[in-house]
Amino acid sequence: MFRERSSISMHYACTIAESARRNGLDADALLQQAGIDPSLCRRELCYANEPEQRMRISSEQFAALLLGYWVMADDEFLGMTASGSKHGTFALMARQAVMLKDLGAVYRHLSRFYRLFTDAFSLRLEENGAEARFVMDMHQQELDPDHTFADFFLLLWHRFPGWLIGRFTPLRAVHLTIPKPPHAREYALIFPGPVLYEQKELALVFDAELLQEPIVQTQETLGVHLDNAPHVWVSKPNIFPHYTRRVKNYLDNCSDFGAADMESAAAQLHVTSRTLRRKLTQEKTSFQALKDKARQDLAIKYLNQPELTLAQISQQLGFSDPAAFSRAFKQWMGVAPSHYRRG
Repeated sequence: MFRERSSISMHYACTIAESARRNGLDADALLQQAGIDPSLCRRELCYANEPEQRMRISSEQFAALLLGYWVMADDEFLGMTASGSKHGTFALMARQAVMLKDLGAVYRHLSRFYRLFTDAFSLRLEENGAEARFVMDMHQQELDPDHTFADFFLLLWHRFPGWLIGRFTPLRAVHLTIPKPPHAREYALIFPGPVLYEQKELALVFDAELLQEPIVQTQETLGVHLDNAPHVWVSKPNIFPHYTRRVKNYLDNCSDFGAADMESAAAQLHVTSRTLRRKLTQEKTSFQALKDKARQDLAIKYLNQPELTLAQISQQLGFSDPAAFSRAFKQWMGVAPSHYRRG
């Protein structure tokens, strides 16, 4: 689960690549631009019996794949609807949404906005006592055979409005119209609530009182948010304690993992190493755990880039030699990096 929470099933890369081929795009080029080896993008590698054998990609790679499709096809709907949506449409909607009063106004704005721009689906907000439902009616579900479009946009209707009010909002339930699919495990990582299958409608179900939550973002913060999209939508939101967040920022910007240690992090944060160790302990983590997590995320990303040898990956991650990297990777994932790369 440690591995799964920091990555995304190859299932979604496969379905986007298949959509690209159906629509006459160069799927292999699209995958390569995102740092994904096309030879690993196979369905049988997505649903292996053992979780540690299932191929996964980093959230950065998946975000690059989405963005690459949007640019290559000029279609934010990923070629999975009868009428596409030109790249930039969502940003136009978002610039209007950030000026609204509260979450309820945002969901009503989403419904009106997309009604003007597409016939591919319709959106509506329903309120029933203490419960609210945001419903998406797909008009030609057969064009999205693997539910990828529906999954991504339900996630987007949850993540972006939540960002506008500054909260990762809990869900009472997520309603899907399909039977339970082979990639069902992924939904526990995507949505903060139970997923119900074979429902009449696609819907997010949440507490109606959330509709009164005020918008806290601004045009300025929206600009930064959109600059980091779609990665900010597909990476699992986390709210980290103060010193954990600062160490993560240090590691995320670290160009030399070999030199990254408690002392250098403490110096960067302008505290003593003893103080930093105590603060991280109070926040129920450690420098080594955070470093291992950062290394793991990068390892998944690098192993999906076939031009990098294991020796090069080992060096970039700051290991003394490839054997040390292999031992660490097997401890994280349960398999050796060479086995993971072969699928």
